Amino acid sequence: MTIGINFPTNIGDTILALPVLDTLKENFSQAKITAIASPKTQDLLFRNSFIDEVVLFDKKWSWREKIAFSFSLRKKFELFIDLKNTFLPVVLAPKKSTPFLRIPSKTTHKKDYYLYLIKNLIKSSNGLIKSEVILESQEKEKWVKLFLEKDYLFIATCSASSLKQYPSSYLKEVVYQLKSKFKIVLLGREEDRDCYKGLFSEDVIDLVGKTEIWEVFFLLKNYAKVFLGVDSSLLHIAGYLNIPIVSIFGPTSEKLYGPYSENSLILKRENLTCRPCGKAQCRFKTKECMKVEPQKVVEAVLKISNVQCQSS
Repeated sequence: MTIGINFPTNIGDTILALPVLDTLKENFSQAKITAIASPKTQDLLFRNSFIDEVVLFDKKWSWREKIAFSFSLRKKFELFIDLKNTFLPVVLAPKKSTPFLRIPSKTTHKKDYYLYLIKNLIKSSNGLIKSEVILESQEKEKWVKLFLEKDYLFIATCSASSLKQYPSSYLKEVVYQLKSKFKIVLLGREEDRDCYKGLFSEDVIDLVGKTEIWEVFFLLKNYAKVFLGVDSSLLHIAGYLNIPIVSIFGPTSEKLYGPYSENSLILKRENLTCRPCGKAQCRFKTKECMKVEPQKVVEAVLKISNVQCQSS
């Protein structure tokens, strides 16, 4: 069987869609799977162990380029999974495909929504298999030399949206209380360095701007005892890997984007009628929804990782 999957444009949504890939592989183990990727996701999908081919689609292309791309794949797939709700299933003419008419749910977790789209195309799902992200041996070696133990606290509390960032002054207190109990690793993009100001010292491992997204998969899978983060692609990686998670949610909905790890805690400001607003900017300019007390974060990390607080 030949299967085509039109993955979401953004990395975070693509990671939330990986259970769809796993379910298809579980049901059609011998299928050849082609991923249609965006410029943001193509490198990550190229390294996925369940994907045989990656083809690029760029929404910035001209209409002529988009039409040529669509017809180049016509009748290539027996089964086509469109996770973006485009016209591709009509143009490609597969034998079977996800429904064209659909209404995105405002209450269903994004991962479950993607799985819902394929429910009538599969026999069953036991969730017993999970794809791997492939690294070359030399790529692994540099991390094996750096990470000599197994129990690290990985922190990713910055975001491309400043509204979703945990305040650096609060995080500084969290790190101060936890650094005697964990080896701490900071993750993020180079642009996130200001978000972590005051935290770069010999007490932490600074990987901000120093990892590719597929390397984060490798690091979390092999070395994370617990992950502390906000709503971002890195949080979704931790959820996919099912590692212990403490997440802080403010403007976005934890019901839609919260971690689906079996061992996770979600922290949020209670009694704030303005959250989750889903906005890119805070109308009050105060970002109150992200100001979760540092002590609550510390207690949650200790609880989820079964580390006893020595002062108690």
